[in-house]
Amino acid sequence: MPEQAAARLVIATIRTMDPAHPLAEAMLVVGDRIAAVGPLDAVRAAAPAGTHEERLEGVVLPGFIDAHAHAQRAGLKALQLTEPGADAEGFLAAMLADGDADPDAPDWLGDEPPTIDDRVAAIRRVQPLLHELGFTGVVDPAVTLEELDGYREAHRLGALSMRVVAMPYPELGTERTPDVDAALALLAGIDGATGDGDDLLRLGPIKVYYDGEGMKGQALLERPWAGDDHGVQRVSAAEFARLAAACIRSGWGLGVHAVGSRAVAEVLDAFEAAGSPAEVEPLRCQLIHAYLEPSAESMARAARLGVIASLQPSIVWSNAAGLAVRLGERMEQVGPVRAWLDAGATVALGSDAPYFPFDPRHLVAMAADRRMRGVAEPVGADQAITVLEGVEAYTRGAARASLAEGERGELRAGMLADWVLVDVDPAECSAGEFRAARVLRTVVGGREVFRATADS
Repeated sequence: MPEQAAARLVIATIRTMDPAHPLAEAMLVVGDRIAAVGPLDAVRAAAPAGTHEERLEGVVLPGFIDAHAHAQRAGLKALQLTEPGADAEGFLAAMLADGDADPDAPDWLGDEPPTIDDRVAAIRRVQPLLHELGFTGVVDPAVTLEELDGYREAHRLGALSMRVVAMPYPELGTERTPDVDAALALLAGIDGATGDGDDLLRLGPIKVYYDGEGMKGQALLERPWAGDDHGVQRVSAAEFARLAAACIRSGWGLGVHAVGSRAVAEVLDAFEAAGSPAEVEPLRCQLIHAYLEPSAESMARAARLGVIASLQPSIVWSNAAGLAVRLGERMEQVGPVRAWLDAGATVALGSDAPYFPFDPRHLVAMAADRRMRGVAEPVGADQAITVLEGVEAYTRGAARASLAEGERGELRAGMLADWVLVDVDPAECSAGEFRAARVLRTVVGGREVFRATADS
């Protein structure tokens, strides 16, 4: 990234997401860090001579972090399916149409796999589109070795403007890595482990699939889908427990695709057997998706272990009509974000971009009003959260999933100057108003990466 601006005093309504000091009048940024936040007079007194002051209309929030976005694959799709001048709205529409037309559409249409240059071009293409939506960071949740090379090359070239946490994907169960031993051997060949890297590119937990997709009736449930069909288990409990123990011993966390109640419970069994909360929590192990009937006991266990609930309201929104046919009245409790929060778990919101809608304004609104595609009335209103809780899950919660809770997700002194300016206050607006909010500016490390124009 280019050099940051000199000292700058931002004067605005600032929702810091810092529980101790949630509201501020001003923020002093020096280089890529926040130097002071608080009352205007106090922050102005801390500013060095020559500090530029700017008074903003709108509300400043920490930058949004998508806790589950396949950003590089989104970039590959953007290169092929959008015009060079397309904006974020056009990109969102193209990705939704692509997913609706074929949920299993390939990410790359070429006869040969994408080259390293293609991957860097994809990263360059997608970053400004994500910045336009207010994103300053992503957790990319299934990064193959080739994708990791792409991110590392983009970082080497100084091309990263988005902070990326890359979750290595050993592709367990494929010809390349048919079993746990092969997966462990592959991980041993990666330079680093969970948490290694810097503020722009860091390794996250590894990605593992425990069950299948909910919409396809493959999620592993305690209560059967129908008859004796409990869903699909993609790795045995014993083998997963062996993988989890070996990973945690060697400094790798695990982010586990676990949609259904039985999958969630068995993954937690393995985490508990693999180590104490003091060993598991720092590795930011994740339950990914976890939206079909997770038990209250599982949610409480996840909270005790420090396991992140990485949730995607977009999946439920997209699949609601089909799930209602499969589940009937059980549909009311699909996507229980409220219950996860009430259990004390860290909730990190994301989207599963580009395969599902990924505008954070829309996803926060979905979680708040529980309105879903193809269903006339809100679904499971008792699972609704507030708009501000949704923003918190896209900032503080997602920062914790990014191993960056001391650096990002809040606006306070010493933290990275990643912020977004919107035209509504999430502490006061309705879900509908937040859905329609305008992103006016996005800043990463003190450097402006997006500014809305008068007609945008």
